Amino acid sequence: MDETLPLLAALSSALREARRARRVSIAALSLEAGVSPRLISEFEQGKRPHVSLATALRLLHLTGVSVQVAGGPADLDADRARAERAARRRRTWAGSQSTVATQEDPAAPASTAGRLAAVARASVLAVSLRKAPRSTKR
Repeated sequence: MDETLPLLAALSSALREARRARRVSIAALSLEAGVSPRLISEFEQGKRPHVSLATALRLLHLTGVSVQVAGGPADLDADRARAERAARRRRTWAGSQSTVATQEDPAAPASTAGRLAAVARASVLAVSLRKAPRSTKR
C-alpha cells in the first residue's frame, strides 16, 4: 500500500474544511493557484490521490492552512536505534552494564509474572558473575 495515501487524505480533508470555512469557491481557488477546478474537486473528494505535494501545500497555503511535520521519516528511527545500540555497547565496555545471553535463550514469557521471574533469574546470574573472582592468568 502506498504510504503517502494517508498523508494526502489528511491534506485533502484539511483543504476542504479550510476552503469551506473561508467561503472560498473551488473556481476562485483554482484561479489563484493556477490549477484546474477539476483537480481541486477531485483532490478534495479523494479521487485524485497523486497530486504533487507542492501543489497540495500551495492550495493549503492559499486557504490559510499551515502544515508542520510532526514526525520524522523512518530513517530517523533507524538512526535513533543505531545510536541506542552504540550507547549500550559503550556502557557494556565501561563495565556499567552487563549483558548475559546464550544461543539457546528461550522465548520471552507472555505473562507479567513470567517476565518478572525471568528478570529476577537474569539479575541473580548477573550479580553472581560480577562477584566471581577474576582470573589473573591470560
